[in-house]
Amino acid sequence: MELSLVTLVLFLQAGTICRMEKVIQIIGHKGGAAHLPAIVPAGFSTKDVFWRHLLPTDHLVASFSRGSFDTTYQSSFYGRVQLLHNFTLVILNLELKDTGIFACQMVDTKGHMRLHRFHLTIYEVVVKPDVQVYASRGTMECSVFLACNTSTGSNVTYSWMTDTGLGLPLNRTYTLHDDSRILRTLLSPSDHEVSFTCIVMNPVSQEKTIISPWTHCFTKPEPKNGFSSGKVVLFIGIFLVVTFTFMMFLVFLLTRVSGKHNFKRRREKIDEETLQHNEETGGQERDLELENSDERFLQRETSL
Repeated sequence: MELSLVTLVLFLQAGTICRMEKVIQIIGHKGGAAHLPAIVPAGFSTKDVFWRHLLPTDHLVASFSRGSFDTTYQSSFYGRVQLLHNFTLVILNLELKDTGIFACQMVDTKGHMRLHRFHLTIYEVVVKPDVQVYASRGTMECSVFLACNTSTGSNVTYSWMTDTGLGLPLNRTYTLHDDSRILRTLLSPSDHEVSFTCIVMNPVSQEKTIISPWTHCFTKPEPKNGFSSGKVVLFIGIFLVVTFTFMMFLVFLLTRVSGKHNFKRRREKIDEETLQHNEETGGQERDLELENSDERFLQRETSL
């Protein structure tokens, strides 16, 4: 392999016939596959083929030399490339960073060389766009803003189509802003069937969303219970606050009642203990008095 590369360099230095074609544009989408064809002219007896990634870095991607194919070069494409028998380079599981310049260098048995260059551009596929409607109704007309946006996609362009529902052109003008992402128009009651289509696209994909804005020009009726959604939220908030306050007061009240009950029980217990102690102490004093009286009586009897 190294000998073939040295030979290729010698061909260039020696002024061997070399023909360079114009850059061929190739596009692909993220996660897909790209085919870069090796253009072999009639009568060109191919001996060696070298596929290189030139920009943003220069490294070898695949090769055919001495009758064998090799795609095991250490690069960002390792494990994602195939080299077909017609020398077409296939890149699998494309990534956005794969965008760059590729070169196919072919050498024939007579030492002639062909050089083909390819500019590969990878795009991210767009998804179905979301259209937000902002409407403000006046006396007779309704001012409408349509904001279109797609969450994924690279190099995306926006455009709009209109449909009156009757196959006729829209008799109202509209203006576009922010690279056609936003559409502004005025609608009248006669435009109640008018629809707008937002189209998002890039070189590898296209999606669209249809919206009929006239229905957004009417104020939504309030529920039968007389509460709007804002009032319902306010009512729920007040109910939660009142409920919380009541629960806190109930907890405080229960805590205070329980404290008083415990205090009363402690007082009663202390009184019982005091009474019992007094009873026990009083009994002992009476016994002691009786004993003293008996002793005095014996002493008198003895003295007599």
